[in-house]
Amino acid sequence: MTIHLVRKMPEPRADGYEAALAKWIKHFITKSGGRAFVLFTSYKLMQRTAALLEDFFEGESLTLLVQGQGSSRGQLIEAFKEEETSVLFGTDSFWTGVDVPGKALTNVIITRLPFAVPDHPLTQARLEHIEEHGGNSFMQYTVPEAILKLRQGVGRLIRSGEDEGMVVLLDNRILSKRYGKVFLDALPDAPVEIEES
Repeated sequence: MTIHLVRKMPEPRADGYEAALAKWIKHFITKSGGRAFVLFTSYKLMQRTAALLEDFFEGESLTLLVQGQGSSRGQLIEAFKEEETSVLFGTDSFWTGVDVPGKALTNVIITRLPFAVPDHPLTQARLEHIEEHGGNSFMQYTVPEAILKLRQGVGRLIRSGEDEGMVVLLDNRILSKRYGKVFLDALPDAPVEIEES
């Protein structure tokens, strides 16, 4: 497994993020000839990116499968396994419990570090409890939860001893923020390649 990072990727809330995301997805899909899961944390962003890239997939004769466009999760996974060069865009339920061993999946692209939105009352209560006791809720709760989810997403790639491929992290906070190293250190030991431009 190799890990690919992009230094000049705009941050998720910055102008130009969606255009850059589409550009880099194209770049890495081309590298692997399809055979990819593209994992999103936002359903709306996934739909917009799929619309942006429709012509690209058609031009490359690659099948694009998108969660929420009529097929069930099971149907999408079966279609992905059958169509050798397909690409599957998925959100939450595709980060875990999906098993595609072999050559059908050689590229997992993670569009963004999977930080949970603290809108659930239980999550808010945990964060407040940590802060009230002098802790740092971001480093003690938010980051560990996101690391667990990231590891699950990355884990879609290697399902057997024979599997190989690339994991792409299209969130430059892994390079620009101090907490980024914590995420990288939590991933399996693998060569890291950084795209500069």
